[in-house]
Order: sequence, then C-alpha cells, then structure tokens
Amino acid sequence: MLYIKNLVFNPISVNTYIIYNESKDCVIIDAGNCNLREDNLLFDFIEKHQLKPIMILSTHAHIDHILGNFSTAKKYDIPLAAHRDGNEYFKTAFAYASAFGINYDANNTVFPSIELFDNQIINIGDDELRVIHTPGHAKGSCCFYCEKQNFVITGDTLFCRGVGRTDLPGGSYEELVDSIRERLYQLPNETVCYCGHGPETTIGDEKRNNYEITE
Repeated sequence: MLYIKNLVFNPISVNTYIIYNESKDCVIIDAGNCNLREDNLLFDFIEKHQLKPIMILSTHAHIDHILGNFSTAKKYDIPLAAHRDGNEYFKTAFAYASAFGINYDANNTVFPSIELFDNQIINIGDDELRVIHTPGHAKGSCCFYCEKQNFVITGDTLFCRGVGRTDLPGGSYEELVDSIRERLYQLPNETVCYCGHGPETTIGDEKRNNYEITE
C-alpha cells in the first residue's frame, strides 16, 4: 500500500509529494524545496519515518518544480527521472529562475539520468505508479497513476477547478485539453487527483465543475 505526504515549498507554493510504502521505499515527486529550512522539512520527514528514497520523479521541469533536485539528490544519492521532451527546461533553468525572481545556482542543475515514457511502470517495492504522458502545460509533462489505489499525481496539467498555464515556452492549450480529455478524463471518476499546486480533487469533480475544460 502506498502512502502520500504533501509538503508545500518555495514562493510559488509547489506541492512536493513523498510516496512511500510499508517497506519504507519512497519516491519524491517534484522536489520544490528551495532553502535550508525546506530541505530540513523534507529530510526530517524521510528520516523520522525511516524511509529509503529510490528516485526523484519530475512531472515537468519548470523551475518551481526542480529547485530541490540538487540538495535531495545529493543527500540520498538518488537519480532524477523525467521525460526527454522536457530536457530543454533543465538547460534554461537559471533564466527561468531569474525571470521569476528566484535565487538559483545554475551549477546545481541536476539532469535526468532516467528517461520516463508513456505507460512506463515505476516500481516502489511491490507497488506501482504508471506514467501518463500529458503534454500541454510544458513539454514532457507527465502524471503518475496508481491504479490499485485509484489516485493520480497530476503536476500542473490539471488543478482543482483549473488547468496549467500554457503561455510559457513549450506550452500549448490544444495539447493540454487533449491530454486532459483523452488521458486523465479516461480514468475512473473516483480517482483522486493530487495536483502540483492547490488542493486535491477527483476526476469526476473536474468533469462536472472544471469550466476551463468543456466536454
């Protein structure tokens, strides 16, 4: 069984998720921790629960979602996994940080050593997450779906009553709508969505109430 811990980090309030099981294996999704205090919040939870991080998973590589990659990867000597279509964002991370007024050392950029692809299975001990490629908000955007427990980590593809912005480089509203309708909205209505920002929701609630996506 998988458990989910959410920590909200950095000035843009990114939801960083620790997904762990009873065997203490865990993955960290979107390490947004951006300073020593936030690093300690993340590391203290992991150590308090005696977790064993195996990798960092990236829903996409916008700067607010990758700020903690360096400190986290260094602390636990773990790889970063991301979709290859988003590699350009890692190369331009410093420029994005500067544009948003975020302090960032380009020398600390961690590049993915594991490539994610659509329908790939991520094993967390005996538990599984399935990669769903959902471009639109950013190139290479991915969601992580646990069919057994009926939840999905949506990153910035789908929010509670909203969707990710598409006005940044690599964004496409048409692709975003297609990703939501053809991929996420095909999941069961009761699927719980853990979003990149803001509160959780369900697929059914968004079908009924998210007026940014019309049927």
